Amino acid sequence: MSPSRTQAAEGLRSEALQAALATALAGNPTPLEDLLCRYGGGADPRPNFRLAAAFGAEAESRSAVVTRVLARFAADDAAPDTARVFLPIAAAHGWVGRLRAGVDQAQAWAALGALAADERPPVRLGTLDALGPYVLRRGGADALLGAAEGWLDDPDRETSFGTAALVLEVFASRQAISALGDPRAALAYLSRVIEAVATAARSAERSDARRRLLQALPRAVAVAVVAFAGGDRGPAWLEEECARAMHPDVRAALSESLQKLRGQTEGASALLVERLRAALQASAKPLRDPTRKRPGTDRGRASRRVK
Repeated sequence: MSPSRTQAAEGLRSEALQAALATALAGNPTPLEDLLCRYGGGADPRPNFRLAAAFGAEAESRSAVVTRVLARFAADDAAPDTARVFLPIAAAHGWVGRLRAGVDQAQAWAALGALAADERPPVRLGTLDALGPYVLRRGGADALLGAAEGWLDDPDRETSFGTAALVLEVFASRQAISALGDPRAALAYLSRVIEAVATAARSAERSDARRRLLQALPRAVAVAVVAFAGGDRGPAWLEEECARAMHPDVRAALSESLQKLRGQTEGASALLVERLRAALQASAKPLRDPTRKRPGTDRGRASRRVK
């Protein structure tokens, strides 16, 4: 767990950073950019999320003029192996700061959607780090889910799948998903994500964002089933999804979620897992009847019609 998740973030302590921030708000962001890039470790395996969280705390308490700085940082297209990639990471924390302050909500969610779907791993990791603590605040989880519903409707495939992948990562913990006010909304969103994968054009199989989504889906499903096990709501939902799953990639993801349920991490009962596995097996495409094959349709001489 990153430092910014373990404790409430404080503002910038460095006098140099404070002075640079004041200069940026006055219209010259260059000194602030230089310092953030110098100390941010954007190209490191683990960027300086503590610094990003401190910058986010500053953005929370500033006037609306800070949004100009956040928009500039978020739009920086630096390569993922350069120091400047820390700027959009800082922007993600800054926009979450605006959410905490209850201001610039629409602008903040739009910016976070773009950052969540960013093709650069450090930017996505920074956005995940910023949203993780936010969803544990009162109303934060529901606000993210509401934004996620809109992101999923984005006509751009990479944005739609990319945001969904990151949202699933955020909610892939019991604590985060349990913060939602209505379990039905979470399960409905998961159903929409599964349907989006199943109904996407075949060309979508080449999408990196879709690949990330399929990687995040099994754990999110397993966590939701256990978190919403009361009244059999979660298990009944997954049983229904298993019973109608036809797409091979969806079936593979659901099968992996059952493996996670069986493991010690989630701790579902063996009886429940077998019940869900039976539903998934029942929806499998029936094997082809070899007696109905037309001669000559298989490869090899043995398949040819005997004269």
